[in-house]
Amino acid sequence: MRMDPPLDKAGEGLSARHAAAARWLPAANFMLAEGIDSCPIPIFVLDRNHVIAHWNRALAALSGLPPERQIGTCNQWEAFYPSARPTLADLVLDGALEDRINQFYHEKSRPSPLTPGAFEAEDFFPAIGDGGRWLFFTAAPLHDEAGEVVGAIETLQDVTEQKRAEQALRDSEARYRLLSITDGLTGLYNARHFFARLESECERASRYRQPLSMLLLDADNFKQLNDTYGHLEGDCVLQALAKVITDSTRSTDTNFRYGGEEFALLLPGTGLDEAEQLAHRLCAAFAGTAVVLSSGIVIRCTISIGVSQFRPGEKPAAFMHRADQGIYEAKDRGRNCVVAIDADTPG
Repeated sequence: MRMDPPLDKAGEGLSARHAAAARWLPAANFMLAEGIDSCPIPIFVLDRNHVIAHWNRALAALSGLPPERQIGTCNQWEAFYPSARPTLADLVLDGALEDRINQFYHEKSRPSPLTPGAFEAEDFFPAIGDGGRWLFFTAAPLHDEAGEVVGAIETLQDVTEQKRAEQALRDSEARYRLLSITDGLTGLYNARHFFARLESECERASRYRQPLSMLLLDADNFKQLNDTYGHLEGDCVLQALAKVITDSTRSTDTNFRYGGEEFALLLPGTGLDEAEQLAHRLCAAFAGTAVVLSSGIVIRCTISIGVSQFRPGEKPAAFMHRADQGIYEAKDRGRNCVVAIDADTPG
């Protein structure tokens, strides 16, 4: 008696479906290989033994390594690293967890939000292209019908131009921020930044009980100088004074032009005596500076300086007021001198 083939739930004979599958699978594999090869995204595929099964044309163009050299080898690392080490696809194929992957990618990787067992990462590869390239890459496991991992696929995307644009934007923002707090004439910080730093430095000095001193400088007879030579020549004097200040202070000190001919220095970690010594050096250095005006005339100018030390817990305005008092007293004493006013000095 003839036996009909068993039927599946759809009523189709299983033997017929098996035959159809046998005819379809080779075609599907061919189409898959063609799809990977023609995809504009760089891709490589590993089998369960970490052997390269696919290395598409886009990846060949990116890496400079042709498919015929790579396929059938375990040399996938050659496209990215100077010596043998696992690629992200190798780690995913081995079922590596996040901490294991971080050993190689230093927390530049993260689990894929879309595919279980998949990871994505971003890194700079100096050996790729001219001068290196930034790549965003993903790796995912490949499973057979039984759910067993039989390989891994890795895709790569060149994000170098995006990275350059992001860096250019950061640089632009940094330049804009610097311009917003810098005095255009002297290159020192401006009044806006002075008052912001004054608050923060006073707070830090109070918290850590460390000394903080201030110098306020004023160019002597500056109105007379402007009236005699003109404002453009007065600018030459201010620029010369700014250079003397910059050349005389430490990298930890902060220098400001906070008014027309008024300058300020904040000196963290500096007591009153040391600040007063610096003030005397500044007075002598500027008095000995030959200022060449744009007209070619050479003049010499002087400054008056007030010095104060911050008292923990006091208001920044009181700290600044004492230094300002010092300037007025220096002017009364004939200019070109330094007056330090201690917190305990009445006035």
